[in-house]
Amino acid sequence: MEKSTINEIFDLVDIIADPKIRALTYANIGVELFHIGNHRYRDAFRRALETAEEIEDVGELAFLLIQIATYLGETNRAVAVRILNRVLELVERMPPQIRNRTLEKMIEAASKLKLYDLAVSYAMKIKDGRVRNSMLIPIIRGYLSEGQLAKAIKISKDLLEEPWSSIAKSEIIKYYIKGGEVMNALDIFNTVEGNREKFISEIIEELIESPEYVSKFFELLKDGELAGAAKKLLDILIKSPKREYIELAEKIAEKVSDESVQVKVVAFLTRVGEKERALKYANKIQDGYLRSLAFGEVALGYLKEDDLDKAIETVKNVRDLKWNSRLLAEILIKVLRLAVKEESKQGH
Repeated sequence: MEKSTINEIFDLVDIIADPKIRALTYANIGVELFHIGNHRYRDAFRRALETAEEIEDVGELAFLLIQIATYLGETNRAVAVRILNRVLELVERMPPQIRNRTLEKMIEAASKLKLYDLAVSYAMKIKDGRVRNSMLIPIIRGYLSEGQLAKAIKISKDLLEEPWSSIAKSEIIKYYIKGGEVMNALDIFNTVEGNREKFISEIIEELIESPEYVSKFFELLKDGELAGAAKKLLDILIKSPKREYIELAEKIAEKVSDESVQVKVVAFLTRVGEKERALKYANKIQDGYLRSLAFGEVALGYLKEDDLDKAIETVKNVRDLKWNSRLLAEILIKVLRLAVKEESKQGH
């Protein structure tokens, strides 16, 4: 780009009356010039910083410098750090509420630039424990995304309070599971205290797109936790069936004696088109009502495929009168619709 063109652009930016907009415009231009390899990006950032200093309000100046540092981080992270440290000087002159909000913005900026150590140092200056703990969680995720497991674990152990400590452990467990390190995941999982049921549900939701990881996670669960975890998993799968989970669903059916879980296994297998497998587990259910629910699920599955013979055969196992009556009613309506459809074909 011609030097004269850049000069003209700089002159036009100088016309902008609002110093905040003017400074951010210079910063934006700096990024653009850097990406095309033009050395004058330094001039643009210098002007951005000079313009920012025109702002007298400490809070506004701090937020503006943080934005400029974020832009500048794309070109020179060392200079970006210097600007953030300049903001740190301003922070000391701020009232508590603005101080915390500014530190949060600094943490977000440092994390965006993957300067996680710096982000931690800013977080530790936040006096409000709830806010501080909340800000440390995304930093832990950042460390894990970079493979810096040791630092993530150190923060989890040394700096976090509950319930944030458990949230951090959840992130670390998922990291271990995805890396195939199930025993390490188990070591962390066994240190979790408090609301483990909620903790387990959250991990299942996070891992649901990866059947392999969910299967490994189920290996970590104690016998007393399997039923609750199975219900959570199967509820998700009944709404959004995935054939990749057939093997795990059958393992659950063999391992968990809770018949309400068995019904959910039957429902899931039916929804993925495995009605013969579903019948195998429905036949094992002893409770009359739950058995009726299970066979009813399979009967509806056959009915949706217009397989009336099998639907009728399956309904014979539904002992609950209301459920049996409803299914028979649906079968009769289906028979009528099929008959009308057949007559319509013959008529043409």
